[in-house]
Amino acid sequence: MQGIAAAGRSLANFPHRFQRRTSDGVYRPEIDGLRFLAIACVIFGHGAERAIRFFPSCRQALEGGDLDRYLDLAPFGVHLFFAISGFILARQAIKAHVDPLGFTFLKAYFSRRALRIEPPYILLLIATWALIGLTGYVPEGTHRFDAEPHSLTLSLLGALFYVHDLVWGTFPRLFPPGWSLEVEVQFYLLAPLLFWLWSRLTATGPRVGLSLALLAGGAFVSSLDLKTLGPLHVEYSLLRAFDFFWLGIVLAYGRGAIAAALSALPAALVGALGWCGLALCVALPMPSEAHPALFPELARLPGVYLGVTAMFASAFDARSPFRGFCARPWISLIGGACYSIYLVHLQVIQVLSALLFKLAPNLPVAGVALAMGLAAAATLAVGLTYYVQVERRFMARDWHLRALAAAKRPLTAFRATGAAEDGEPAPPARPASARRRRAA
Repeated sequence: MQGIAAAGRSLANFPHRFQRRTSDGVYRPEIDGLRFLAIACVIFGHGAERAIRFFPSCRQALEGGDLDRYLDLAPFGVHLFFAISGFILARQAIKAHVDPLGFTFLKAYFSRRALRIEPPYILLLIATWALIGLTGYVPEGTHRFDAEPHSLTLSLLGALFYVHDLVWGTFPRLFPPGWSLEVEVQFYLLAPLLFWLWSRLTATGPRVGLSLALLAGGAFVSSLDLKTLGPLHVEYSLLRAFDFFWLGIVLAYGRGAIAAALSALPAALVGALGWCGLALCVALPMPSEAHPALFPELARLPGVYLGVTAMFASAFDARSPFRGFCARPWISLIGGACYSIYLVHLQVIQVLSALLFKLAPNLPVAGVALAMGLAAAATLAVGLTYYVQVERRFMARDWHLRALAAAKRPLTAFRATGAAEDGEPAPPARPASARRRRAA
């Protein structure tokens, strides 16, 4: 009984022990709660996609209907991630109180992106490349692995430099969802210019006009059937997703005004606003080749913008039950670990779906739904493990300095040993506190 009680306490304390580390030391769990909703949509959408792809019972149940359009929530989850990215980066620019195009801001901005975001992705790509190369494993029932380029090493290089889709017009073979990370990087390069442009406008009128103009322009471009632009493939590029990043930026700069406008409303109504916004976005699925839109994309997007805005606005209000849900320890923890979960989710779902299909190919719909639920639980377990063991190590601002210091220690010890063997006195050891100060 004591062991069970200890395990329960450890589980209850897990979210507090592994809470996200923020760059400014101020943690806002409700933002990670929005990330939770985004990653939940992605996992649900990709799980439903694999269920339909592998199991005849699911295909037959959905054949000829539109229900599968509402099960494919992954695109909305990704777009919500884009809006969150725009919001967070804009908030960082606001708090910096420096020129967004100045050296001080750009140095901190790009170094943080490179040191924080890239290492977990690079490790995943290289590990996957090595595993497939050594084992010869070929994923079953996939549409992305057999695409260009046929060289797995060349595909790895394209993914490492975030240009896979731009060059070949295909998703990264080693990690297909990596297309969204490539779009994120494209936005990272453009964002400081957008922050500078906003800072040049001080009056409310011009800012509102800029907000509406760029949002409308982004919506128009994203609704076009653009495949290429010169030598570049742009179907899955920033051109098709700029509107959601920009929406996040506008929400960041307009946060105070939105919170003030909602302060006069009852808390229950503000909370309902967030859930209604989520429901509206889910009820407006993206069109696909198999299911053309019931109405033009330009008519759908304003509803999605409205829903995302309602979710953010409800999360801004401290009285909102929607914000209370987003700030719950396990919800915010999963949202905080969403990057790690995103990096491993498709692999876990793919492998488990293929294995289950081999064991029970005629599984009924209810059985498939239960199996996908277990696959989602396994995805969370693997993702949280990757978060704790890998991603969190790169959250510390000075991790690269610590790694460099650790790499120098064996060389220093070797030189000291050589000097002692030559009859020279070894240099005195530097106190641990001094080493820590020097690394910091």
